[in-house]
Amino acid sequence: MSLATLYPDQFVNNVMGAAFPIGAAVAIVLGALFAGSEYGWGTVKTMFTQRPGRLTVWGGRLFVFGIWMLILTLVLFGVGAASSVVVASFQGHAITGPAAIDLAKGIGSIWLIFTVNGAIGLALGVLIRQSAAALGIGLTYVLAVEIIAVRIINLINNGQFKNVTEQFVNQNATALTQSFTSAAFGAAPSPAISADHAVLVLAAYGVGLVIVAAGLLRLRDVT
Repeated sequence: MSLATLYPDQFVNNVMGAAFPIGAAVAIVLGALFAGSEYGWGTVKTMFTQRPGRLTVWGGRLFVFGIWMLILTLVLFGVGAASSVVVASFQGHAITGPAAIDLAKGIGSIWLIFTVNGAIGLALGVLIRQSAAALGIGLTYVLAVEIIAVRIINLINNGQFKNVTEQFVNQNATALTQSFTSAAFGAAPSPAISADHAVLVLAAYGVGLVIVAAGLLRLRDVT
């Protein structure tokens, strides 16, 4: 990697690398804590036995969680931008930022990845009703399934089942982040998963997970 990739005009492409597995793991932990802690504290009973209704409360909590994921995304981009400015200053390089559209797409992509992985933690927290177990299972999924198991499956019969692993959450997250590149990073092979496909799959996972969690909250007896 050349020094040119560390300058401000390339910081969006650099930040994308933090999405998985580190960013995904952090989002899952936050989601599990956000949803599961209420059961440990006993406050979920108070929330759901008073007005407004359960689904209204869940919708409000999802909105708040989405804001937290946006804040996490902006912090990540802020650190990336500041670091690139420091490098450019030490090298006497002109400080020129990335195109506004690239910055907006980058922020949106990272927010989507964080939110979907956070939804995994949210769903596990609601399912298990305990934050510690939920985040443990979530992290195991990221580290064991999304990394180790996917590699093993891709080796079977010379990648015969690769189309299966291409539907996994963070395989699509990785493909989405890899779509952000430039000539400064050198030639890169075309990703097997397109950015459009990745966005659709991630969005489907996110919507599906929060709907399943909402169904559990609606039907379960928490009193």
